[in-house]
Amino acid sequence: MTDPPGESTMDTGGMPFRLRDMELKVKVGDIHPIFDRIDDLRKQWKFMILLAINDWKRPNYLMLAFGILAFTLGSVSTDIISGGDSHSTGMDGLMEIGSFSFFQMLLSIVAWVIFLYFVWVEYPVMRIHSITMMLIWNGMVFANVFFHQNNPQWPADLALSDMMFGTLIMLVVVFFTYFFWKAVSDTRDLHVQVHHVHEDVRIMERDMYEHSLGGWGSMLLVWFSAAFTSAWSGVNFVASRNNEAYLTLIVHVLTGILVVPLILMIIWYPQRMLGTTTKISTSAALTAEIEMSQGQLNIFTDAKCPECSASVKLTMEMDGQISVPCPEDGCETRTGVIGTICQGCDKEFPSRFNCQSCNTNIPYVDTIPDSEAW
Repeated sequence: MTDPPGESTMDTGGMPFRLRDMELKVKVGDIHPIFDRIDDLRKQWKFMILLAINDWKRPNYLMLAFGILAFTLGSVSTDIISGGDSHSTGMDGLMEIGSFSFFQMLLSIVAWVIFLYFVWVEYPVMRIHSITMMLIWNGMVFANVFFHQNNPQWPADLALSDMMFGTLIMLVVVFFTYFFWKAVSDTRDLHVQVHHVHEDVRIMERDMYEHSLGGWGSMLLVWFSAAFTSAWSGVNFVASRNNEAYLTLIVHVLTGILVVPLILMIIWYPQRMLGTTTKISTSAALTAEIEMSQGQLNIFTDAKCPECSASVKLTMEMDGQISVPCPEDGCETRTGVIGTICQGCDKEFPSRFNCQSCNTNIPYVDTIPDSEAW
């Protein structure tokens, strides 16, 4: 991408490199232009992985280790490999679990708790959505249990009459996954519209490209596929009780281990992009929240001049729009959204202001702190 002249609205100090700086040694687009989209997704994956390697610290790798440990301890045990006793259920079945397997199960639960605690602390913006992802994963497991209830070899010899409950759960799972994607996408759009306003359309397009969610969305799709494959292979191995064919168990373990780092990447990237002060929500949910707020629309921000750190008077609406003081002295209408016309003096609310302390002309959007976003 050719850089247009002029400065970007993005804070380059917070990023070690940019998406537009990524280069691929081998491009499948050279075979045919139809594969250019694949190269673009590969470039975005490369950017996300390199940024994670650069940004992730000890807590990130600890939660990754605990997540993999929790899944492995819960997926591989003597009772699972032996097939267990299908006639022992409830507390009776729990009492027949071997002492080592029981201890292994407890360790798995503890590891999952630690993993979720790390996620809750390190990704405050994505707390609700991280829980949603865990519910989606477990929902796939329950769906596959219903799929295999009357047909241990599902999807072989499948019957639509036996898939009602499993299909219903999968529809809910797909809905929550779409809702998650929609929330991140809408929040990204609002973030760019508010924080990366520029009179040069080319610079706006460049900044929009830097916030592309193509790689993130494809990673979400890969996670969804890996989670379903892990859920199906695990349930299929237990349901078929074929202890001589370990292929499905191996697939279950490998895909499950892949799911854990994908979860962390998927919840880390939006927070890294949008900042820790952002609320991830769909535009429809945000509009409903505004309507229910009964007029309390202003969230005051700690805005400061980037040159001299002098305080700047502005407020941010709940829909992300910025309200600034009227440029006309003595106007009865005190504030209004940038770009709208003042009802008191018919002047347009400006997008820039002159700092009284350092006499610098600065865009209002540059005064809003968002140190963790780009």
